[in-house]
Amino acid sequence: MLIVRELCQLGWEVAVVSLIRPRYFVEELQSFGASVYSMNMVPGVADLRALVKFVSLVRKWKPQVIHSHMYHANVFARIARIFFHGIPLVSTAHNIDEFEGSRFKIFAYRLTSRLSNYMTNVSYAGYLRYVYLKIIDSERGGFIPNGVDTEKFNLNISARLRLRNILGVKDEFVWLAIGRLVPAKDFENLITALVELRERNCSNFKVFLVGEGPQEAVLKRRVIDLDLANNVIFLGARRDVPELMCAADAFVMSSAWEGLPMVILEAMASGRIVVATDVGGVGELVTPQIGRLIPPRQPAALASQMWNVMQLSNGEKEAAERIARNFVKTEFSIKDVALRWVDVYEKIK
Repeated sequence: MLIVRELCQLGWEVAVVSLIRPRYFVEELQSFGASVYSMNMVPGVADLRALVKFVSLVRKWKPQVIHSHMYHANVFARIARIFFHGIPLVSTAHNIDEFEGSRFKIFAYRLTSRLSNYMTNVSYAGYLRYVYLKIIDSERGGFIPNGVDTEKFNLNISARLRLRNILGVKDEFVWLAIGRLVPAKDFENLITALVELRERNCSNFKVFLVGEGPQEAVLKRRVIDLDLANNVIFLGARRDVPELMCAADAFVMSSAWEGLPMVILEAMASGRIVVATDVGGVGELVTPQIGRLIPPRQPAALASQMWNVMQLSNGEKEAAERIARNFVKTEFSIKDVALRWVDVYEKIK
């Protein structure tokens, strides 16, 4: 969404196409000046009508470049491009393992690779892996990271106090976790780590878990069974993530695999210390000066690093938070990332 905003501000005319019916951000995208279309596909169901509809839209719009994001849209756009070969296509992967180990998906990516003029990954580690798997051709691809709005994500003390009061926070240490409730995010790992924390006689904390997904009922049941209902608060989908970042004391990510998580960039821009699993491009962001990395699927190690962060002095926290914010402002400003994309578009169109 941020890239759309920046491109519109730079004078580009932008149309956003969603394969499924969009649930969020339509009004925001339209407020930037972008047109929004839906192919109305059902998740997991191939639909030839959607392909015909998309081809018709492209022929009507006659864009200078098409940019697809993530596995399904990338393959969809590549197949559709057979019918409008003259329009350049850029494909972007947002994960180090978008195909989740599926040989068929890897084959589909390879088979259709020549239909993209340029392919990128949002993390350098992901880019290298995709080159190794022969999904990205290094001569026709590269690494371009996600960007963050460092004006929107910033520490706001008044917002912090207000939201902590609304959420009933007293003197507890507040962790924020954000993500789809799906296996890739491995919230089971986080919940198990909280049991380890409790065994250290640490119970004066809350974890605000933002997100929704197919594992929601299972995770809620797990929290109740482990007697963690007073510690883990499921907030569902939220529109006030910048304020939640301010209300939290630190951010935790327990994923089994990732690309270059936007949410970590947003947490760092907000001046939050991050404890995260060392997956995908996370290690490109989190250094010992600004956070803690642990291997995936090791809840004891996760609990240990969460405990260590909770013991930091105010001075140590403030120093880490300042370094994190400056790092994001310097390396991942959305305005700078948008200009990198414009450079790619201009070269291939």
